[in-house]
Amino acid sequence: MRLILWFAFIYFISAQTLVEGRGGDITRYNGFDYYFSSEAKIWQNAENDCIDRGGHLTSVHSQAENNFLNQQISTRYGSQARVWYGGFRRPDLKFAWSDGTDFSWTKWGEGEPNNHGGTENCLTRWIFDGIWNDLTCNHANYYICKLDIATTTTSTTTTTTPPMPPLPHIVNDTCQPHFLDASSTIWQRSTGFSIEPGASGQRCDRQIKTGWYRFKSPAGSIMPEQCPNINSCGTTLPIWLNGSHPTEVNVSTSVPVCVVYPGNNCCGHTYNIDIKQCQDEVQGEDYFVYNLPATPGCPMSYCIGNETRCPDGERSPNGFSPGCTNEFPKLKGKPEVTIGSHDNRIRFTCDFEPEQIKNNAKYKVSWYTRTSDGNAELVKTETLHGNQTKSFLQNTDRQKFCLQKNFFCEVSSVFPDSEDISDTKRSDDFFAGIKISPTTIDLAENDAPRELKFETTIPITCEPFFPDCAVDLEVAQTQNDGVLSFCKISFKKGPAGQVKTMEVVAKRDFIDDGDKSMKIKFHIPLTLFVPDWKCHAEFPDVTVHTKDVTTANCYSNGDPHITTFDNRRFDHYRVGDYIYTKSGARLFEVHVRTFVCASVSCNCGVAAREGDDVMVVDMCRDNVPRARFASTVEPQPGTKINRSPDGKIFEFSFPSGASVRFEARRWFGDTYYANIVVKLPSDDYKNTSGLCGIWDSSSTNDLTSKEGQQFQGRGQAPLGFTESWKLTPGSSLFYHRGGPQKCLAERIKTYCFCSENAQNNQVINCTTNAIVDRPKYILGNNQYQELNFPGAEHCGKRRRRRRDVETQKTLILPDDGEDAVYFYDPIQPNKTIPSFPTPNGITEERAILNCDKALRESESGKVCLELVPDLDIDGIIESCVEDTKILDDIEVATSSAVGVMKDACEEVTLRNITLWKTDDTTGQLQPPKAVAEILCPNECSGNGYCANATCVCDEGYLSADCSIHEDDPPVLVKVAFSGLCDIRQKDCVRTRVIGRNFINSESLACQTKALKFTTDHSIDEEFNGEATIQSSELLSFRRVKLRST
Repeated sequence: MRLILWFAFIYFISAQTLVEGRGGDITRYNGFDYYFSSEAKIWQNAENDCIDRGGHLTSVHSQAENNFLNQQISTRYGSQARVWYGGFRRPDLKFAWSDGTDFSWTKWGEGEPNNHGGTENCLTRWIFDGIWNDLTCNHANYYICKLDIATTTTSTTTTTTPPMPPLPHIVNDTCQPHFLDASSTIWQRSTGFSIEPGASGQRCDRQIKTGWYRFKSPAGSIMPEQCPNINSCGTTLPIWLNGSHPTEVNVSTSVPVCVVYPGNNCCGHTYNIDIKQCQDEVQGEDYFVYNLPATPGCPMSYCIGNETRCPDGERSPNGFSPGCTNEFPKLKGKPEVTIGSHDNRIRFTCDFEPEQIKNNAKYKVSWYTRTSDGNAELVKTETLHGNQTKSFLQNTDRQKFCLQKNFFCEVSSVFPDSEDISDTKRSDDFFAGIKISPTTIDLAENDAPRELKFETTIPITCEPFFPDCAVDLEVAQTQNDGVLSFCKISFKKGPAGQVKTMEVVAKRDFIDDGDKSMKIKFHIPLTLFVPDWKCHAEFPDVTVHTKDVTTANCYSNGDPHITTFDNRRFDHYRVGDYIYTKSGARLFEVHVRTFVCASVSCNCGVAAREGDDVMVVDMCRDNVPRARFASTVEPQPGTKINRSPDGKIFEFSFPSGASVRFEARRWFGDTYYANIVVKLPSDDYKNTSGLCGIWDSSSTNDLTSKEGQQFQGRGQAPLGFTESWKLTPGSSLFYHRGGPQKCLAERIKTYCFCSENAQNNQVINCTTNAIVDRPKYILGNNQYQELNFPGAEHCGKRRRRRRDVETQKTLILPDDGEDAVYFYDPIQPNKTIPSFPTPNGITEERAILNCDKALRESESGKVCLELVPDLDIDGIIESCVEDTKILDDIEVATSSAVGVMKDACEEVTLRNITLWKTDDTTGQLQPPKAVAEILCPNECSGNGYCANATCVCDEGYLSADCSIHEDDPPVLVKVAFSGLCDIRQKDCVRTRVIGRNFINSESLACQTKALKFTTDHSIDEEFNGEATIQSSELLSFRRVKLRST
């Protein structure tokens, strides 16, 4: 029952591959009629039906004929139908047409025919573009008969059940069509093959299809005429011929067969079969065919042959009796292939060990390589004598071979004048070339680099007069989803076993683009001085599967209202220094500083650290933003401070892709607060703590204290949460002192993008920030300027004369030394938090209306909400309403809210590539230009309009954000350090002045005048010092740097 059920399941699966079609009609083409079946049949039944119609299954002899058939098949059965053609595999394993025509034109698919499983012996039109495939013959498919026009008939053949088990191949000869079984296990039908009683996997012919069968077995190819033992022929109940084979050729004879039963019952059941003797005129041999029905039960099987396999250690010409012998020189174990060098060329050695050294012994040694499909290809054969036990293979003009393949040797032995050859002993395969492992890498965007290993298994040899030669392996990649540590690997002259490694890293691209795959390809250019590598097989590609991992932002705006990485909102109304976020995966943290702002708090400073680099922006002391490097070691490449053109926004960038944005916004008068955004790469996923919460795609645990206690609630955060992340005065990054300035070598690795064309004009781009590919908008004329490390003019590659540095417009931050660090421990706000209506009469309803209107009707709001209708502005409106209540100022609250919405819009449109459009010029996907065009600072302060990300100011207004009227002159408030500077502790070359109404301009300048001090440190009023105008640079909207004379 189990066999029948399994068979029915196989037939069901095959039937499901058929495609409904009308079929059953004839189309004439190029002198033939083509019959298209309306039924699906196995190959042999389809061929029989075609014969009955006066033809054969169709042969194909040109691309035009193949196209005709493909078009007809697509029309009748569907474009992906499998259809039988007349191709079949002959006994010599070559394909032929059943109509006997020449099998010369072919349309095999790539890697076909591959005879998968050893049973694919019939030709089918495959499901793609009319290509051909070999398939097991007992599949039920539609079929096409090719008929002479004069013999077109109507078929009455019916569909039959596919046979089980499948037979290897079907042939057509001069006797009559029959099934041919020459499978690798046919010898197990021999009476000389016995099984244990009750053994599993026994043969049973209950499911075979009744028909004529021919057998070809090394154990004998005819049914035995003597009673076999029970449990022989691979089954419990063997079947034998109880009579004689016919002697007359081509005449069918009925002969009884018997089923052996237990108890020495040689004929427990009997029935007759037909037998015919046939002649194969091509092969010049006679053979028998048997018309076999299915057996009456299981386990029963027909016996074929009576010989046995030679025992271990013995050999015969075909491996079976008779003639098994061990009279030949015997070898110990397998031969071994080793590698060395000789005369500046590599040389293989096949080393074998006879059990005894005999002078009259002969050894046949054959060398092979493996082809790309795994088949053996003979390279060399030689005969050794007596005590010769080593065969050599060297790449010479006489024996040419290619590397990057498997090699093996086979050794057989014989005595002179003897036909008894030993078993062939084969060595293990030896791979000769450069091994690359692994060949598949799964790499998430937040994974550490993975190593590719390259190992030479052969020596690198050079031509005699070029001892410094090398084998260069060029590396290329098909996509830019990852980066590599280099694009070329060199192996110099030396022994086998040289090992090189290369790192592969998934690029942190900060976009939601799904999982990707890329190929890493390898190529060795033509080399004249390493002769063994003039020919080599292609290197296998390495496939890298990159897994997309999300990135996240944490926002702190207004009073401040914090939105965590997992989008949970709460209010933080305490002052001091706090851990904003900290990574547990690496040395990265961000601290924020807040000050008393009305009855609550606002942001006034931020400090961030990655590795050894610490950067700070602080305006808590006097509302003057001061950006600085708190670390005194030259920053890693990729660590930068950038300042916006209006001097109000500062961005920290780190090599990991993490960034911090600090935006100063006016509250009233000269009082400013800051909105802060932290953006993290996927490296920190599930590894963060602090006010920004635990980034793990769940907001429920975001209010987790430093001690691990989880808090809940909305609005103002519980003090148990916020105060657990407060830092004691003197312990935050704002107090970081790095010591004397130092210049060190680069501390991060360089990675490369190696373009796909590794063989011609390859483009190689290697940088220290190749691992990060954060998308950004091109902001027209509104470009940010980098503020360089104070020691930039002295360190590394940037070491140039100071005058050259200044001439190149490089803005180098001044070093404020110890004056940049001050004690900060403010008193907590103790005023009652206001409620609606406010003292100015603003109601909650009015605040909601104004906040909603400000967002939706702003220029940026109109663009963003059209592009991203589901942009989450409810939380922004909620924060705007809260700011209105606390500050009692609609304008300040709505201005901040619009800025927050614009930041969110920018982030969403940069990350979501479904919103991107193809650029007409480059053909590349780009973020939506409509968003880029409205990214003007502070909505141009209401004194202009935004065009191409640049404010076009109304008449009479100046600066990048149109916030200064031309009638408002620059105002000098004070000179830093009261005009005094200790050259032992500070940078005294660059004077800093503080004021307001400063504009970022190439013509920005300050006038200075030399003063003379008397011995009592008073100013000499009679001294008339020279006044000079010094070129100056904008450090922030409140701070300017000029050079002293």
